[in-house]
Amino acid sequence: MNHDQLTIVSVYGHNDGACAVPSIMHSMKELPGSKGLLLSRDKPFNLPSTIEWRRVGIIDYLQYSVFMMHGLQHHIKTDYALVVQDDGWVLNGKNFTEEFYEYDYIGAPSHCGRVGDQFILSFGWADFEDRMVVQNGGFSLRSKRFLEAPNKFGIVHKQANDIHNWNEDAQLTAIFRRDLEACGMKYATEDIAKRFSIEYVGPKFHDDFDFNALVGHHAQSRRLIGDKYVRVTLPHGEIKDMHGEERFIQYLSDLGYTIEYTYDRRNSEETTQD
Repeated sequence: MNHDQLTIVSVYGHNDGACAVPSIMHSMKELPGSKGLLLSRDKPFNLPSTIEWRRVGIIDYLQYSVFMMHGLQHHIKTDYALVVQDDGWVLNGKNFTEEFYEYDYIGAPSHCGRVGDQFILSFGWADFEDRMVVQNGGFSLRSKRFLEAPNKFGIVHKQANDIHNWNEDAQLTAIFRRDLEACGMKYATEDIAKRFSIEYVGPKFHDDFDFNALVGHHAQSRRLIGDKYVRVTLPHGEIKDMHGEERFIQYLSDLGYTIEYTYDRRNSEETTQD
């Protein structure tokens, strides 16, 4: 496939974004024809010429969500954008098919889902048929018209005290999903999203899932710090299935990634078993 209408973009408003360069470069290599774009406060030293750079102002963690909903659209000139970060990148571009371009938004089914007006964490949403799973934004495919939709249709970021309500992926794929669908936006189904990307391994949800089918992934506990070199930290507290996480890390190792752990795996396994 030729991905000449795809921009692989990363946004870092609190530093120069140099940490995202390996993810952008690796993703571009996996998706031939795609364009690289880094939006950050300062231009990284020795930024590869294949990655375009544009300056943005200071954007903190909370402001990032507002920017992604209302500002990113102005920087994307192609029909689609693939959002990547230092902790989310393309694993296998050969798994990317034309089918994915039929949707306006695709992200990994995250551990967080909305049932009624409540967000349920730790994949607890899997027990409910009437659910709206938050599709992870850290590695996500978005059409240009999707990026334009919030401003075009007056769908404004909803400030909240709880971070799960605040995050842009929760707002775009759960809180405002029905509103955006009414405006013509098409979201990937859970099955399509599962093939596109993974956040963490969900009990029941990912049982017997073949990681070889994935396009990419995103999780704060796995960071690409060099050429096929991953630094792994403990997942946040909502993730209980460390066996599933170890299984995914082994998959990365099988792909040829060097894995550096920053915690005592033995103690972690003992804690998980208790």
